[in-house]
Amino acid sequence: MSYNEKQDYQEHVNTWKNFIKLGTYCTIGILALLVLMAIFLV
Repeated sequence: MSYNEKQDYQEHVNTWKNFIKLGTYCTIGILALLVLMAIFLV
């Protein structure tokens, strides 16, 4: 198994982009949940 720096870096970048995407979706979901709670529970 050889070490390919370019491939490793590209995998790192793809992982980071997916992490940011997941964080964004989770934040939007939590905000939507809070808005719905404010509408229906208050």
